[in-house]
Amino acid sequence: MTQLTQLANIARSEFDIEISVDKMLNDISYRQLVISELTQLSHHQITEITTWLSSTETPVSAEIIAPRKSPLLLIFTVIFALFIGVCYFWYTNPITAEQPTEPVNYAKTLTENQISASQFAAKAAKPELSNNSSIVPVTPEIETVFRLHGSNTIGEKLAPLLLEGFLQKQGINDFNWTRNNPLERVLHYRIDDKHYAIELESHGSSTAFTGLKNKTADIGMSSRRIKDSEVTELESIAGHLNKLGNEHIIGLDGLAVIVNQNNAVKQLSSITLAKIFSGEINNWSQIGGADLPIVLYARDEHSGTWDTFKNLVLKKHDKKLSAQANRFESSSKLSTLVSQNEAAIGFIGLNYVLHNKAIAISESQGTSAIFPTRFTVGTEDYALARRLYFYTPTSASNVVKDFAQFALSTEGQEVVSDAGLISQNIKLEQVYPLETAPEKYQYYAKTAQRLSLNFRFDYATKDLDNKGKRDLLRLVEFMEEHQSRRIVLMGFSDSIGAVSKNTNLSLSRAKSVELALTARGIPVLAVEGMGEALPIANNDTEDGRKRNRRVEVWIL
Repeated sequence: MTQLTQLANIARSEFDIEISVDKMLNDISYRQLVISELTQLSHHQITEITTWLSSTETPVSAEIIAPRKSPLLLIFTVIFALFIGVCYFWYTNPITAEQPTEPVNYAKTLTENQISASQFAAKAAKPELSNNSSIVPVTPEIETVFRLHGSNTIGEKLAPLLLEGFLQKQGINDFNWTRNNPLERVLHYRIDDKHYAIELESHGSSTAFTGLKNKTADIGMSSRRIKDSEVTELESIAGHLNKLGNEHIIGLDGLAVIVNQNNAVKQLSSITLAKIFSGEINNWSQIGGADLPIVLYARDEHSGTWDTFKNLVLKKHDKKLSAQANRFESSSKLSTLVSQNEAAIGFIGLNYVLHNKAIAISESQGTSAIFPTRFTVGTEDYALARRLYFYTPTSASNVVKDFAQFALSTEGQEVVSDAGLISQNIKLEQVYPLETAPEKYQYYAKTAQRLSLNFRFDYATKDLDNKGKRDLLRLVEFMEEHQSRRIVLMGFSDSIGAVSKNTNLSLSRAKSVELALTARGIPVLAVEGMGEALPIANNDTEDGRKRNRRVEVWIL
């Protein structure tokens, strides 16, 4: 009896197999079948017991026959065996309310009709499927390849698509995402038997530079340019983050001012917008709308969207955000709430306009109100256009640099467009003549097409900024595919200084672009200096003057 009970216990605990001790005692053929099949499992304890049972077949039989002379003893023995079996089963298989029900029960009750060698072999080969198996599955070691922290505008849609495209370009299609919360997720993928992960956290642009400083991030995502103070602070850790090799303009975005589609207001000046968000203008009727109190929605303090709006609108007019403004970490949530409230106004990335109406914005008196479109944002003519950045340390790994390069490539820029942002791949646009434009500009507007890029320069220099240096390469590639077309370059200046000086400076900048193109085998048909004409931004601010210092590219 003791050996049979021990055998049943081992079969249950090691292989999740139930053996009837009572049936073993009373049915010789069943006992012989069990012994035969269990022996094939090659388990040393089971082998010892089955060998002993086989060698003592007669005594066991006698033990079974003997109780027939004493029915009470037989009944007591059976009851005791059942009691022991039930207690052991209860002890080794506790039932709790939290224990999930397995969809497939691999445990088998060993009966005369169920037992087979194949079932035992399968059970021995896959012990991990057993509820009571002592074998613990090994969790694969996961290597974190790199970590991206920063802008929600980039991290919510664009960065995931870029990461997937980057993996797919390398032939990696076996990947999946896990999410800790709406702004934190991890991309998992596998190469052969190795498991890898890429970490993505999107808590706002300022966290990009905090992460690089603390070395908790390998790539910083920002919807504003790095500040001079941040460059200085991070120089010893990450190198010169404002240099071409470390600063990557991965796309463009328009900071759209959105209202409910039922709002009658169509355009606002920059100063009026500042007064609205500071609370000085607090009813739509004050600016030609319905008699409704204005409800303000703004992004949170960590957001690059907020930082851009603060600097381009509020700070420029010496205003501060109203304490009544509702603040949001999520761009999507802000956009949804504006669409549900006819009194609301908010600012958001261009790809989050969704079910709302974007308002045309004029920079100042003397500049036209411009709607945010893919072309006006691409040329940065729109007052609230902004650049989106990746920042990588000088010491970044090759895979980090490869990923940044992919984002800048033609293929990567298609992903930018798919994400609803503005690609830097060159597009053509027909521009209509402007009454206030110089005569030469009017001529080219009628006969040529404008490209969706502008070259910009630092103050009083002919040096292209980092975007201009990369756009130069894009223009070369574009012209190599359009060899029958000819380029016209038109230079513009800010209004600081004498008119004649600015005309010459605008021509000089346009000629510097011509020199760079001809050095790369791209001929230029004409170069024009337009001086202070057609300002697209306010010359009273440094940012506005920088946007006015531009070279437009046209082709015939």
